[in-house]
Amino acid sequence: MLKSTYFWLFILATLVYIFGLPVTVMDVDSAQYASISREMAETGNYLQVQHRGMDYLDKPPLLFWLNALIFNIFGVHNWSFKLASLLFTMLGAYSTFRLGKLLYNTQTGLLAALLLYTCQAFFLFNNDVRTDTVLTGAVIFSIWQIAEWLHQRKWKWLIGGALGIALAMLAKGPIGLMVPVLAIFAYIIGRKSWKDLYRWQYLVLIGIVVLLLSPMLYGLYQQFDAHPEKTTLMVTPDGLSEEKGVSGVKFYLWTQSFGRITGENVWKNSSGPFFFVHNFLWSYLPWAFLFIFALFTRLRQAFFDLIWAGRTPELLTSMGFLLPFFILSLSSYKLPHYIFVLYPLASILVAWWWNEKVFGKHQQRPWLVMSTIFQLMIALASAILMYFILFRFFPGSPFWLIALASGLCITGLVFILRSSKSRLSIIIGSVIISLSVNLVLNLRFYPEITRYQAGNQVADYLKTQPIDKQQFYFYNTFSYSLGFYLETTVQTIDNPKIREKLTQGQSPVLLAGPNDLPLLEKEFEISVEKTFNTLKVTRLNAQVLFPDSRPDHFEDFHLVRVKGNK
Repeated sequence: MLKSTYFWLFILATLVYIFGLPVTVMDVDSAQYASISREMAETGNYLQVQHRGMDYLDKPPLLFWLNALIFNIFGVHNWSFKLASLLFTMLGAYSTFRLGKLLYNTQTGLLAALLLYTCQAFFLFNNDVRTDTVLTGAVIFSIWQIAEWLHQRKWKWLIGGALGIALAMLAKGPIGLMVPVLAIFAYIIGRKSWKDLYRWQYLVLIGIVVLLLSPMLYGLYQQFDAHPEKTTLMVTPDGLSEEKGVSGVKFYLWTQSFGRITGENVWKNSSGPFFFVHNFLWSYLPWAFLFIFALFTRLRQAFFDLIWAGRTPELLTSMGFLLPFFILSLSSYKLPHYIFVLYPLASILVAWWWNEKVFGKHQQRPWLVMSTIFQLMIALASAILMYFILFRFFPGSPFWLIALASGLCITGLVFILRSSKSRLSIIIGSVIISLSVNLVLNLRFYPEITRYQAGNQVADYLKTQPIDKQQFYFYNTFSYSLGFYLETTVQTIDNPKIREKLTQGQSPVLLAGPNDLPLLEKEFEISVEKTFNTLKVTRLNAQVLFPDSRPDHFEDFHLVRVKGNK
């Protein structure tokens, strides 16, 4: 009965993920990755990543490779862009199950996989797709494989570990090596298996990783290092910067990652040392507070076991989480999704604590009471959020969605209130609450808010108009999603080029920003063909969400036809 419960919860969660596949791709990063992948599929140039015909040096290529391959098979769609991320999410959940089973038992593994699969971070980065989605699945896969090898010494596990590390590094660079190394190091220290620190087989593992990375490194060398005379446009906080003599290999292996700690990387923001703490509290919902309880219990147990018994408990999950967390907190530039890679280890730790300390042979009833209180608070906050989305932010929601979300919310609350009755009751209730929130997000919030995104609005309109794509240009503005949805590279144009087009008898059509009409009217005869009310959908605030105040925050983009000189 227990396994069938897990099965149906995984099926329901997967359906929620599937409902998110058709949601519009969001600017800025996700749409940029989609655009690069589309261009790679079109050109077939996999070794030298380019965007809009220019060299691209910011992220490793694995996400682009996967998406380009899928685009070539299934075509360019919202769902096909997100498919690789969903598959790696499933790989991450399965690897978490296997690692939890290896470290503890099947029940812990199943619960850990469910916690990971239903946390807010995973639902989020399957919509706003980042390289971290692939990174997380590959990292936990590599940790599971190497842990299996430490137990069984079979070559297939070591090769699998090398494959996982290589995929993780191809997804997001050296962090794909750092997290597995720190986690496995903590595991070996906890087991006191000192010989496992210097096994000769690690040389083979390193060799396989280097071999798998070699196509990317070769492509980077040929594209950048072999051409020191080349001028490369580098993305900086102040926009694009022209630089000569850029080393693609050094940028990948050092500058983009460790350079953020040493200060060599130009990217900096005002995030403090506790930036990831408060971001963890929302992104690992509904399990964030359970993790805090579990981590406190694990560290307390480790301290007393070491003092009184001279032994240490399993450290892979606790120190494998904390060590990278502290290192990432030293970075000069932080974004919330940087720590999502650690959530599989957090999930195993929570699952152990739940099965051992809440409902296990060493159960402590205060933990159950505290867990019930916090999960009820999260459930009530989730219900309020759904109310605002369905009735205040976007009134007129379909009755079936209101009824479904309400029914799920009530069911979740009932299960949480019955938390003392069964081991899984509070978990089932919290999962149902999480699924109901993300169902509303995928079927109502995201589809409605992305209607205000400039790129897809303009692309949908242009597809209905007899406008030559080759005569359409950006003017003092830019949108990654527009190029993706038009399935073409939209060039940027300035005034001298406009005059040149006019002398050739052409009448270019421009997408102009909110403040550009006066500039164009001074020099050209123009007609505004359509104005688009837009919002930056990944940078929302409360006033934007309410219909009455939303128009006050619109950025008006204009589709302008230039007819002649003044």
